[in-house]
Amino acid sequence: METTDASRRDLLKGLGSASVALAAGLSLSANANTTAVDHSKMNHQVPINVKLEELIDTFLECIKMGEICNQHNMHMFQMGDTALADCSIAVQELIVANTAVIRFTANNSRHLKTFLEATIKVCETCEEECKKHDKHIQCKDCAEACRDCIDFCTVYLAA
Repeated sequence: METTDASRRDLLKGLGSASVALAAGLSLSANANTTAVDHSKMNHQVPINVKLEELIDTFLECIKMGEICNQHNMHMFQMGDTALADCSIAVQELIVANTAVIRFTANNSRHLKTFLEATIKVCETCEEECKKHDKHIQCKDCAEACRDCIDFCTVYLAA
């Protein structure tokens, strides 16, 4: 019985090693077949669209405030206070949505506006939940950052 188990393990190790070697070989051959790109004619000095950069900055600030708020929520949970549970869920959703918006923005995605509309709703939910706990500075700051995102996105989408 042990011989069979050891044999299976050895077989799986061997298959894993073979897969890695095959993938490496395919990767090397794919790179060998590509043609060189002449970067000398590219303008690397073209800045990102100012509005897109402002959008990224706005969402980064909101993520930062969300992380601080959520860290506070975790501290409260450790102390046995679960009153901020709904706030924590809303903040976690906010962080995920805002991170995705940053990726869509950085890629100048054609789906950015559609995603912004959904993210505004996530921000509104988080703002509403954080306002319930605005005696905590972390929740108050997060709610304000959510409002900044909502306001900026509303203006951005109207343009």
